[in-house]
Amino acid sequence: MIEQLGNGLLLGIIIAVASVALSLLYGVTRIVNFAHGEIIALGAIATLFLSSPVDSRVIFLDRFSPLGNNFYISVVISVILCGLLGGILEFFLFRPLRKAEVGNIAVLVVTIGLSLFLRHIYLLFNAKPQNFPLELQRRETYLFFDMTPRNFRVLILGIFVMVLIGLFLNYTRIGKAMRAVRDSNDLASVSGINSDNIILFTWISSSMLAGLAGVFQATINDVRYNMGFLILLLIFAGTVLGGIGTSFGAMVGGFIIGIVVNVSVGLPFMEGHTEAKNAVALAIMILILLFRPQGIFGEKERVS
Repeated sequence: MIEQLGNGLLLGIIIAVASVALSLLYGVTRIVNFAHGEIIALGAIATLFLSSPVDSRVIFLDRFSPLGNNFYISVVISVILCGLLGGILEFFLFRPLRKAEVGNIAVLVVTIGLSLFLRHIYLLFNAKPQNFPLELQRRETYLFFDMTPRNFRVLILGIFVMVLIGLFLNYTRIGKAMRAVRDSNDLASVSGINSDNIILFTWISSSMLAGLAGVFQATINDVRYNMGFLILLLIFAGTVLGGIGTSFGAMVGGFIIGIVVNVSVGLPFMEGHTEAKNAVALAIMILILLFRPQGIFGEKERVS
């Protein structure tokens, strides 16, 4: 059970970072982004591409890249690339849709189509699971939990990033402007806040966080073309559980979902059915929607 709890903390940090990114974007733009998983995958795939060593197969199908950059530099570049993709999507796709006053349902369908498009693009270049070019490590004990030193660093870095996001949203000028646009776009505009710039910044920052979550996921597991899609429902569950549109709620909800999913594997009725562990998280999401639709930390409002 302790081992599963440790694995739950690692999954929880991935879900928490990705949920904060999704919740941040929804809070400011009211867009439910089903392409969020593909931005997560891009962070891992770009890192693999940039950091893999020279290989005899130069065509980027099996071992990807002849670049062989330092892994940590590759991570930074990949996160920036994810932010660039988010900015491009906002500027050339979602901003025109917003100016044309396209309905939320139509925008939702656009994000689903974008998700399918990007996932199949990744499939062309990354059909097989790959691992980052990192050395193998032995598990060690950290506060009763067995994990590799690298995974422990991922856990600490994830917590550090979430603390930074909380401080940024509460104490910086841009963070306060983002919260103002989230509360009321019209009132924010009257106050002199450029809503378009804030929304663009939100897309960029949300995409960078999603890319970082992808790097975390691939460091703990491996790189797959559909890796973001595989955890997308868990991300939605964490966001809904904590309260969609609330960053702190998404952090807590992501941690809870990650822990519950892994700890549930040890339950008697799950024996021999570990592949159904995600169903536990989705059941929690359904119960939350039934009895507290706004989530644990969300405020009551009608959202359509």
